[in-house]
Amino acid sequence: MIYKFRIIAFLFSLILPTFSACKDSNLITSTKEADESELKVLLNEIEKMSDGITCTNASDWRFVPIGSKPCGGSTHFVLYSVKIDTNLFLQKVEQYTQKQKNFNVKYQLSSDCKGIVAPKYIACINEKPKLVY
Repeated sequence: MIYKFRIIAFLFSLILPTFSACKDSNLITSTKEADESELKVLLNEIEKMSDGITCTNASDWRFVPIGSKPCGGSTHFVLYSVKIDTNLFLQKVEQYTQKQKNFNVKYQLSSDCKGIVAPKYIACINEKPKLVY
């Protein structure tokens, strides 16, 4: 009886790692390209939120820093109209910034450490908002 138990225990110890390996191989691991694509899709969503709004009054527009450089700070500014769902817009901006920060850490990226210059104001040019520096 003890002999059968040892054989069963031995066979079980051989089979168990196989099931664990199968379970782990089913996990979805992202690639750098997939992560970059996810960032691009989110940035496009953010930019499209204000794209359809005509700029006739610059006071209806705001800008916010977005993105994360590897050594800190934002990558650029993005414009948005106060006529959109600004809470959702700002949530998406924060989500994008955090995802880019995580991306930089995950792939150990580096960049220049120059800060970005804040625009002086927004102007409506040909019914499109433009940042003026």
